[in-house]
Amino acid sequence: MKKYFSLIIFLLFLSFSFGQKKFSTNELLNIYPFSKTSKVKIISYNIDFVSEFPTPLPPVGKDGDSTIIKNIIANQTFPIKLRNILGNENMEGINQCKTLNFKETFELSELLYNTCGKFKNDIREISKCFFPRNAILFYDENNKVFEILEICFECHRIDFNSNQSLEINDMCNNFYSRLEQLFKENGLETQHNRKY
Repeated sequence: MKKYFSLIIFLLFLSFSFGQKKFSTNELLNIYPFSKTSKVKIISYNIDFVSEFPTPLPPVGKDGDSTIIKNIIANQTFPIKLRNILGNENMEGINQCKTLNFKETFELSELLYNTCGKFKNDIREISKCFFPRNAILFYDENNKVFEILEICFECHRIDFNSNQSLEINDMCNNFYSRLEQLFKENGLETQHNRKY
């Protein structure tokens, strides 16, 4: 019995040790997208929208004024699609933005790659609610966005612009709370602010 107990403890220790392996400083600086970036920004956007779908219009009827409804249609805004800024400098529709300095960029790389460890479980739970309001933008030496990590703190999911960013391990309990804290500490909103 003691033999089995010792074996179980040893195996647990082994799996814990390997599961928590971290990237070294050198590895962090040479991992994509940080290896290619000249500037990193964290942003918030779509914070005025509850979801991806616009507010339904009031029904047209005897009590509805068609002029008011036409006005609503003309002035209705829609959530932005962040992928439209890839390859350019267009920041239209971005609510809040913070450019990170070198120290903050390194801390972000630590958070993204070392919070949950180096080895990850490839089984991911996909939430259908994914409506990101925050993102991390990576700029190249020509000041163009080449990589975007969109984040939904409501359903705890990250969407990568390219498969090269799939090394990020977000499969542990405190990953999203720590990442959200980073955004909030830099003055960015992470939830919708629409008042009813």
